[in-house]
Amino acid sequence: MGSCAAPSAKGDDKFITTDYLQQCPRNQAILKSAIEGWGVCGTTTTFGDPRRAWVNTILAASGGSGPVPLYPPLSHAISLFPLNRAGSVWRGKGNLMLHTEDGSAFEVGLASSQQNKHTELAPGDPGLGKSVLINTLSEIQISSAQKNLPFIAYIDKGYSAQGLVQLIRDSLPPERKDEAVGIILSNDPEYTRNLFDVMYGAKKPITPEKNFMSSVLCALCVDTGTGQPCNPGDTRQIINQLIELAFKEYGENNPRLYRASTEDLVDSALQDSGLYEKHDAAWWARSTWFEVRDMLHNAGYIMAAQRAHYQAMPQLPEVSSMLGHTSLRDVFGTVQRDGSNELLLDYIRRALEQGHNDYPMISGYTRFMINPETRVIAVDLNNVAGDKTPAGRLKTGIMYLLAGQIAGGDFTLPQYRDEVLKQLPREYHEIALKRINQLDQEVKTKVYDELHNARGIDFIWENLDTQEREQRKFAIRTVLSTQYLRDYPESVLKSANTLWLLRYKPEDIPVLRDNFNVPEFMLKRFLKMPEGPAPDGSGVPVLGVFRVKSGTLARILKFTVGPLELWALNSSPKDSALRKTLTNKLGSVRARKILAENFPRGSATSLIEHRAGQHNSDNVIEELASELIRKQGYNL
Repeated sequence: MGSCAAPSAKGDDKFITTDYLQQCPRNQAILKSAIEGWGVCGTTTTFGDPRRAWVNTILAASGGSGPVPLYPPLSHAISLFPLNRAGSVWRGKGNLMLHTEDGSAFEVGLASSQQNKHTELAPGDPGLGKSVLINTLSEIQISSAQKNLPFIAYIDKGYSAQGLVQLIRDSLPPERKDEAVGIILSNDPEYTRNLFDVMYGAKKPITPEKNFMSSVLCALCVDTGTGQPCNPGDTRQIINQLIELAFKEYGENNPRLYRASTEDLVDSALQDSGLYEKHDAAWWARSTWFEVRDMLHNAGYIMAAQRAHYQAMPQLPEVSSMLGHTSLRDVFGTVQRDGSNELLLDYIRRALEQGHNDYPMISGYTRFMINPETRVIAVDLNNVAGDKTPAGRLKTGIMYLLAGQIAGGDFTLPQYRDEVLKQLPREYHEIALKRINQLDQEVKTKVYDELHNARGIDFIWENLDTQEREQRKFAIRTVLSTQYLRDYPESVLKSANTLWLLRYKPEDIPVLRDNFNVPEFMLKRFLKMPEGPAPDGSGVPVLGVFRVKSGTLARILKFTVGPLELWALNSSPKDSALRKTLTNKLGSVRARKILAENFPRGSATSLIEHRAGQHNSDNVIEELASELIRKQGYNL
């Protein structure tokens, strides 16, 4: 060869597999797939004399070579090796282990420094494993933690997150079980969470609390026809002034007076501590809930002090009544609602009064409290979500905002540290700083599942989008899940930096190609793959798209979950009913173990449907549960 020619290489590769006649074709197919996945080469099973091929693989049995020697350019020869194999940017540093189509490990780092922000979208049709995937991601964060559980706020509709919480609680010792809590919201006074609650010890809201109050009040004023509040600019100004007036009235000018027999826990604490005897009847007649709160706090009765704190806060009916305040009437008294002769202040009053009637869970004093040591909170909206009408979707959207505040409203506290310390009396600093320091040291996660229920209410999505953009600075990982890619507004699609695609429509290809730089051939190939869990148990195919600092990474991957986890996270109606029936009889741990042993693929739906069609039974699930229990015999 001339001096300018590329260097050449000589080489040949031989592979052989043996087994019984029935097993050999399967082994051959596995070997062929493994070799082709090794580098960029192809393989063939065609050979002239198979006996010669076999003899040439035996050490020292032949002086010749089986295949014809190759003389490729060195650059081509090297390409046959896994030197240019697509890899992960998280190699050796990831916390989530997936695998590629050919079975190779692929690491992913959740909330890692390889990405500038942590916004993840997970669209997928029902039944494809979307909720299981999202729960698995949360479980990975939990298993990656060291001493403490991570902070996770999970807002769901359909109970799948409740299975995750139960799985966590079953793994915790008795004294730590309150670190993971599942809440199924109900729109009744028992679950009242006052919209106007502020931080324990304060008399008025800090910035994120005020923003939340404003968002919900504006949402109550939304016109379902447009998805926006009437006169958006004026409405928001009025609402913001209304909040300031309410807290000035009930926090400074006329704080609410303490009355005995209102809160039994407070009355008992005052008696047990001896505080009640320190003042006469005249003093108690003019004492405020704020004063009672401070007395109990300083005496160490924190739970009772928290109850007194709740009693001091304004309520929705009282706030709406302040729309007649002179300062509001002077500025907005003549402003009319767009497209109507109705005065805007009258419309807002009517909307807030309707909100008081429609949402009793936000219209009174807070009745239920969450342990301050709780780190994983899953709030389920199944019993409070609206229907598919525009008004129903608005209701669902409002519930998503409320649940997000209940589960993770304090995630942004570290960024408002100075404001918090300024608002709180010094005796409350220790409690506040303990929480702030905990939140400041860790990545927090907010998960919103089943968001298609709020589709079409632009105001709600704009709030979620604003939260997501701002939370980048607060070390908050946000996961937004819905059924279809088109459910996400364009602003959310442009902002996201991770996609977990279980399925999409052919018409979504331009969006994925242009917005996320995913190769079109990969998008089309993924659509040709079978949907949902593979029959052989190899996992669920997912197209992962990751915007990292060095570019965009797109890979077809598979995620697998063990049977115990599948039975904890499965949200299909029939499987959930079977799990619940067994749990009521045996407890959650034993129930999951029995189900995993008998249905290792994580579902008994096919058997239940088959028996329902074959048996003349009133309750197939109850019978199956009893059969599984009898099968255990003395092993229960």
